[in-house]
Amino acid sequence: MVRSRAWLSVLLSLAACGPVSSKSSATLILSNPTWDRVNVQAVITKSPDCDNRDVYISTQEFVMTKDHTQRIEAPNAENVCWRHDRNPNNPIAGVWSGWSRAVMFPGQTFETDL
Repeated sequence: MVRSRAWLSVLLSLAACGPVSSKSSATLILSNPTWDRVNVQAVITKSPDCDNRDVYISTQEFVMTKDHTQRIEAPNAENVCWRHDRNPNNPIAGVWSGWSRAVMFPGQTFETDL
């Protein structure tokens, strides 16, 4: 009995040292079901206004191919905004669509199409 309590104590101590998951983070999963190739810009921001660059936390630009996804982690469940080439079939650098925005909540995983 004493031996099993000792093992339980050791196991609980080891469990406490394990990785800590951040329950305040959130994940947006973007899907591209439409275009063969599309440029995407995504920002994590503290503002509901996606154009307010003063409060951007991070900015990412990436290329998505058809039927693939991209995960965007929002560390403190901030807003995630994204936009893509205005005309993905004939892209012009810097010419973007309007912004789309996801209001994220701690622990949430949100999936959407471009």
